[in-house]
Amino acid sequence: MTAALDDVVSMAVFARVVEARSFTGAAALLGLSKSVVSARISGLEERLGVRLLHRTTRRLSLTEEGTRLYETCARIVSAADEAQGVLESASAEPEGLVRVTVPVGIGILQFPSILRELHERYPRLVVELSLSEHRVDIVAEGFDVAIRVADTLEDSALVARRIGAVRMNLCASPDYLARRGTPSSPQDLVHHNCLRLSPVRREWTFRCGRRTHLVAVSGSLITDNIAVLRQATLDGIGVARLPRSFVATDIEVGRLRRVLPEHALGETNVFVVHPYHRHMPTKVRAFVDYVVQRFRNTSDE
Repeated sequence: MTAALDDVVSMAVFARVVEARSFTGAAALLGLSKSVVSARISGLEERLGVRLLHRTTRRLSLTEEGTRLYETCARIVSAADEAQGVLESASAEPEGLVRVTVPVGIGILQFPSILRELHERYPRLVVELSLSEHRVDIVAEGFDVAIRVADTLEDSALVARRIGAVRMNLCASPDYLARRGTPSSPQDLVHHNCLRLSPVRREWTFRCGRRTHLVAVSGSLITDNIAVLRQATLDGIGVARLPRSFVATDIEVGRLRRVLPEHALGETNVFVVHPYHRHMPTKVRAFVDYVVQRFRNTSDE
């Protein structure tokens, strides 16, 4: 039996649901409503006379029939993506909207120059930039790319590439140190007001030579915004771990001082993350390739 065009569309929707692991995520990728995606899957199941997905309030999983069908549907989507790629590659210049989410610190410090240079290179590219410390679900919320700062990334259906690292400094204002004293060892921090960035690290790790110190810290501020953390440190509220590049000028002009500079605080990885396993759109590839190049040249490593 020859498949009807409507069934082919439903099969493509089914493949996107499996890859996004949710109706909401597939709807965002396809530019459809969640109800339309759900109706497409229900209609396909009714026409084929089988259940393709086990649905619960928290997750979707494939049935045996769904697993077999997905392999074929994925080939349909792959062929469509390839055809789209051929059309896009015919354009000599990347163009269109790329939606990007970036942590506040990196967005403030590095992205103004990245965006300026990107515009000079690709003037028809439009970047919609969102600054947030919130771990955005880029598929569900319709983003093309995320920059994430983390020691490691949890397993997901996303494509992730490590592009650099952020090294940390322990800092305090001269006023705070004059009032509370300067710590001479990591253990002294238990007597200080330690300001923290959420997700909360209740312990800070210090390395000096071959020795490692793990210190439980506490303080009056926990924030998910690196700019707020920096300002609180400048205002003399406490001691904080801050990205070296974010406070380099503050340290140079004396607004902040490094604390325990002989102890290394380690580094946190920077990743570029996107949902495109196959046939990334030309506009997204242009953005990702440029950001990778810039971070390779300017990383704190």
